[in-house]
Amino acid sequence: MGRERVLTAEEEAVNELLMSAKAAEMAYGFETLDFPPSLNFMTVRHKIEASQVFKIIKQMPKGAVLHQHDTSMTSTKWVVEELTYWPDLYMCYSKEDFLLTMFFEHPDQSCSWRLVREVRASYPSAKEFDAFLYGHLSLFTDDPEAKYPNNDILWNYFVDSLTLMNDLVTYRPAWESFLYQGLKEFCNDNVLYLELRVRLPPLYELNGTHLTVEETMAVNNNTVHRFLNDHAHLYYGTRFIYSPSRKVDNATVEEYFQLMKELRALFPDLIAGFDIVGQESKGEPLKNLLEPLLKISAAGIPVFYHAGETAWMGLDPDENVIDALLLNTSRLGHGYAIVKHPVAKAFAKKKNIPLEVCPISNQVLQLVSDLRNHPAASLVAEGFPLVVSTDSAGMLGAQGLSYDFYEAFMALGGAKADLRFLKQLAINSIRYSSLDKAKKTKLMRQWTGKWKEFVASMLEQHN
Repeated sequence: MGRERVLTAEEEAVNELLMSAKAAEMAYGFETLDFPPSLNFMTVRHKIEASQVFKIIKQMPKGAVLHQHDTSMTSTKWVVEELTYWPDLYMCYSKEDFLLTMFFEHPDQSCSWRLVREVRASYPSAKEFDAFLYGHLSLFTDDPEAKYPNNDILWNYFVDSLTLMNDLVTYRPAWESFLYQGLKEFCNDNVLYLELRVRLPPLYELNGTHLTVEETMAVNNNTVHRFLNDHAHLYYGTRFIYSPSRKVDNATVEEYFQLMKELRALFPDLIAGFDIVGQESKGEPLKNLLEPLLKISAAGIPVFYHAGETAWMGLDPDENVIDALLLNTSRLGHGYAIVKHPVAKAFAKKKNIPLEVCPISNQVLQLVSDLRNHPAASLVAEGFPLVVSTDSAGMLGAQGLSYDFYEAFMALGGAKADLRFLKQLAINSIRYSSLDKAKKTKLMRQWTGKWKEFVASMLEQHN
């Protein structure tokens, strides 16, 4: 990928610095077998952060993130240290039922609600209580093999964490702070643009009122514009892909369709399109929801379907890849299984339909243990269109995009992938965004300026 790109003399000099650092890390990994992409990200994050290659990638403008879910976008550390210290936050915890819920209101009398500040004060230390909350709000752990012995157990933890985070951040002021902070974290990681998958649960106020979905989207719109006003020289923008649950029937998807039409009419610049999400093996396959999904495609609503996020072959989750392509998906979310379907793969390549590859998510969620064996490695070698993205950065402990770029550069691209590879990934992320031609041109111009600044800064640092 990117091999045909011609680098300037200045870029060649930066490439020498980058490849010198990469060669040293590759050689060390080859001799010792201590190679971060071959090991679970949660056990080697500290090693990645110490990498010279990673430090260079951190400074690089990475274009766009095209696959990131809303309630897992912001670092869990920030959520614990900021939101859980707000007043009026209640929690209910039952060790017997392994139930933890948190709301900025006293929802009902179904269990013994306590103010979080009082629970924290009852612990030997605030640090100990915060670690308890972090363990429930994040998948991150020092020993993933022991905590997550199989995929079903891991997904149960994942769903529980997402549910708890959703309960915590759907208080309207908390969501505004959460979304703003998430955008800030990606912006600080030199990401210029974000397409965010959102389920749009109605937000609520402390007086017990709940916002409509339209009002909730208006809050998103206001927060995005506030962030843009504060970071106009650093950030280009954000769009939303409405992505409700796939564990539903046809009538519910019909309701999704009607809501999509309303939201696109109210927020034409903000709503990028439609997707349905969740663990594919537990939700309905696309073929079972065909009638309303065909209406969505026929209405000209862009779709960005999660499909083939599975290691199984020949079952419904695997064949979602084929159905997503037949439903005119603009991109394939994950698309992990596409290499097992040569006709579908050839069709996607011919139609220039990219995969949204999320290396760390695929590894942590147990699709592949060694990222050198990720299907995308062969797709990179044959020039298949793809973008590298994050999926659930905050919840996986991979704040921003740099960690996934590092894994892709070191594992998916192999030893010979160089600055051309990274540059092509950034360009792809803009090229395959949902923006129209004029806006892509504007974003590309902004990214090009940042890229030139990055090259100049790297040369200055090493002269």
